[in-house]
Amino acid sequence: MVDTLVVTKRLNKLREYLGFLKTLRREPKERFASDPFVYGSAERYLQLAIQALLDIANHILSDRKLKEPQEYRDVIKILGDNGLLSRELARKLLPLVGLRNMLVHDYMDIDRERLYEALQRELGDFEEFAKEVGKLL
Repeated sequence: MVDTLVVTKRLNKLREYLGFLKTLRREPKERFASDPFVYGSAERYLQLAIQALLDIANHILSDRKLKEPQEYRDVIKILGDNGLLSRELARKLLPLVGLRNMLVHDYMDIDRERLYEALQRELGDFEEFAKEVGKLL
């Protein structure tokens, strides 16, 4: 059985980060790209949101004793392959794993336009993830 307290705590943090990101995505594109406090905050909260998602997914994998992932992308694939996430959602979440790696490891090469676009288009994927995980609890 999934430890609902652990997952719920992480889901709450995910929702908190999404709230900050929704505020930041209202910034005009020009200000977003030029203000280090705006894009720096977006980078950090997006990184934290993706990490919370991955932590939740890893917790579920471990609890269900599913195949051990070799890399972060595998976490999402395994959940989708086992029907714990819809395949469509798993497909949409995979690029976020790559974005997380960019935010963590290649922070000097972050494309601010790509980051801005992620805020505009992909926050709903996090919310869909939270809904699907909620059904597992």
